[in-house]
Amino acid sequence: MTIRNATPQATNIHYHGMHVSPKRDHDNVFRTMAPGTTVRSTVTLPRDHAPGTYWYHAHLHPLTEPQVMGGMSGLIVVEGLERLLPRALRGVPQRQIAIRDLQVDPDAPGQVALSSNEIGLRRPTVRLVNGLLTPQAGLRQGETQLWRLANISADVFYDVELTGHAFTVIAEDGAPRWRVRTVDHLVMPPGKRYDVLVTGGAPGRHRLRTRAYPQEGFELLPEAELMTVDVTPGTAAPAPRVPRRLHTPARPVSGRRVARKRTFTFGFDLGHTEYALINGRPFDPSVTNAAPYVGTVEEWTLRNTTTEEHPFHIHVNDFEVVEVNGRPHRADGLQDVVTIPPRDASRRAGEVVIRIWFRRYTGHFVFHCHILAHEDHGMMNTVQVRRRGEPRTPPPGGHAHRPIGSASAAATPTATAATPTATATAAAAAVLAAGGAPGAATAGARETAAERWARLCRLRERAARLRLV
Repeated sequence: MTIRNATPQATNIHYHGMHVSPKRDHDNVFRTMAPGTTVRSTVTLPRDHAPGTYWYHAHLHPLTEPQVMGGMSGLIVVEGLERLLPRALRGVPQRQIAIRDLQVDPDAPGQVALSSNEIGLRRPTVRLVNGLLTPQAGLRQGETQLWRLANISADVFYDVELTGHAFTVIAEDGAPRWRVRTVDHLVMPPGKRYDVLVTGGAPGRHRLRTRAYPQEGFELLPEAELMTVDVTPGTAAPAPRVPRRLHTPARPVSGRRVARKRTFTFGFDLGHTEYALINGRPFDPSVTNAAPYVGTVEEWTLRNTTTEEHPFHIHVNDFEVVEVNGRPHRADGLQDVVTIPPRDASRRAGEVVIRIWFRRYTGHFVFHCHILAHEDHGMMNTVQVRRRGEPRTPPPGGHAHRPIGSASAAATPTATAATPTATATAAAAAVLAAGGAPGAATAGARETAAERWARLCRLRERAARLRLV
């Protein structure tokens, strides 16, 4: 696919959840797409890739949060999930529901907040579905639809429910579930996706809404209406039976031999420019933090010493959760986002234990907290999957990526110079076509920010040329 960066900001692209190569022009978040350039990006899916809902978004550290909140994201659907269902459900209508939020610049009423200085974790947000404010949808009584729910927000959790209805979850994070469950609501951290079956209930107007969610570090996230659903009279027949298990190519990892165990501790050190840390250090783009061998399974313990939840996400490979806070966990399937619980009242760290099979692709990629404000402030590490005998090497072009507040991040902007937009598609091949126009930055008081921004763009362009992007 061809990607044109029509903004004055450097950017790149990540195919969230997809099991594809992290090298060269594939799912390579160490690549920089300089302003004004047109580049190619290639996504080659293996034949056994799991069908389900994925998404793409900008992933240039440390500008991920403002670019994603600004709209540089969209859905990707890998088709074939419906073929795992009983014949009576294979032709049901499908609906993509991409949930996100945006904030208004406090210094410019009516303008969307598009820089880290303008975005505040404790500020009110406007909730959108497919880029629309409270859209409407229809459903007949007794009709079953396949809904593809995705939280493509930069920072906030959603606790989603459809009044008077239940969700039958058949896939999570793009992976069809081994065990199908029916629930009345779904907690969705940033980056999380669920594919669910919904059957029309009592006629009338119902609300797809997010319930109030006590997300620590934010103001209490209030209940909010996301979409109205009008159920029209029909046949109040029972929904078609769904099997308890789906035949999926995603197999359990827990039965495989563990080659190595590692521990990663997510924490804060507010005395150092509010750095968000993993194992006591902020993200260093020149360091490879873990270098497993391809084909091996590793067990990772993810610890959280803060009072906030941290949604852990790793690129390229899914994982299986085997333990939460010391208790064995029976996973319903693989996933690529899991929330690490906060420390408890006795200050004991929250813990999640996962097992990851690095089964196919070599190369460098990252894992991080998917509250993108935390990622941009350093809560990210680099993984290099390598073959036996291959040396451990630094990430490619990592010198171009610096955390906010680091000594070499003087070029980090404090005000945006563009209003990016993005087209969201529901196809397996998605195109990020971001365009923008000057608007948020002004002369005078923000002149220094503009100069810093221009310097950052020059650095990104130089790095791009060096890597022949």
